[in-house]
Amino acid sequence: MNYMQRSFVKFTSGLLLLVFSVITYAAEPVAMVTDVTGTAHLASQKTPAPLAVLTYLPPGEEIILDAGAHVVVTYFDESSEFSFKGPARIEIQQKIARVVKGVPASVRKLDKEKSAGAAKFARSGKLVFAAVEMRAIAFKPTLLSPVNTKISTLTPMFSWKSANEAENYQLVLNDDAGQQVSQVTVTSSSWMLPPEISLRPNVNYQWSLIETLKTGEKLTVKGNFSLADEQTTARVFAKRPATEADFSEKLTYAIFLESEGFRDDAKVIWRELAQQRPDDRNLKFRAR
Repeated sequence: MNYMQRSFVKFTSGLLLLVFSVITYAAEPVAMVTDVTGTAHLASQKTPAPLAVLTYLPPGEEIILDAGAHVVVTYFDESSEFSFKGPARIEIQQKIARVVKGVPASVRKLDKEKSAGAAKFARSGKLVFAAVEMRAIAFKPTLLSPVNTKISTLTPMFSWKSANEAENYQLVLNDDAGQQVSQVTVTSSSWMLPPEISLRPNVNYQWSLIETLKTGEKLTVKGNFSLADEQTTARVFAKRPATEADFSEKLTYAIFLESEGFRDDAKVIWRELAQQRPDDRNLKFRAR
């Protein structure tokens, strides 16, 4: 498989330094790894590295599974999932994953709406990354939630973190017309919107957090979110997998949530999955 690799450095608030490596494939990926346990790697790698979930798979790629390994490959456009057990060698074709060597795969059909949304999101390239975090020095506080997301609750919990010695925090909430909805000063690192303050569906809200340090210095960061309408919320959350659902199904739903804009809800699932696969580099990044 031929591909190009580009690296760049990005600074975020608080001077958090991240080094990203973005892979651009010669052929458009048609599938994705949605679960892996045991030892598996891509045949195209000169130096084999452990296969991670969220790895894109273009046609012609092959996966090598050692004995005892288990890999799930999902074709979002085809709404199908292929589950393999090692030892095996798997070839990624345009619409199916074919067993070159090993036992036949088990195949499961997926929800078409979830698959379509996930395919659109995956094709945008938002899940193709590898990251190495370097030392961070926090100056401005970091907003945790809600940030660039849709929410489904009328009383969201605003949360943030800071490495500074703060005197207090002022939180200002405005609607998309610039009208102030709420303003409050707190000393903790979270605050829940009270029920008497009404949010309107499909309105883009911006919240500003002003941290006052003990030195008197003020640091400001901003986030945004919107309240999803009841119909959208019902449609998206009706597809939530059961508690006993398998890893791949939960991962696919997390991707679907992101495709629908519910990034904070997706992060809850990413963190759950990362706990189950603590060595997976991609899940570590999604759970941040």
